Amino acid sequence: MEPSYSDFRIEKATRLLNENSSRTVAEVAGRCSMSTSRLSHLFQTEVGTTVGKFRRTCRLSKAKSMLADTPEVAIKEIAYTLGYHHTSSFTRAFEHDASPTDYRKHELHKKWRAALTANKKHKRLTP
Repeated sequence: MEPSYSDFRIEKATRLLNENSSRTVAEVAGRCSMSTSRLSHLFQTEVGTTVGKFRRTCRLSKAKSMLADTPEVAIKEIAYTLGYHHTSSFTRAFEHDASPTDYRKHELHKKWRAALTANKKHKRLTP
């Protein structure tokens, strides 16, 4: 559930960025019938962060989900899907303790261990 903001245009801006974080600030401002400076000012006041930081947070969240949930999709394709033109810029923007490749490996290993543990528990419960 998304938080509620007093200005409907900020609600729309956050929704637009959550739906597609590759949108530019100018595009979001236009879709919300505001100038970029007005959007930036209201966004900072209502949300408590800049539009750019919010956009990066949305992109990072989507990147983490895609890396963990779609191992069959190449990292390069994930980068392009999120609006990065080069995988190197995606890797720099990832800002995590690990590279996108290492993050994916770690998440897949966690899922594999969880599945293995669940399988062992199931076998113990089955006569």
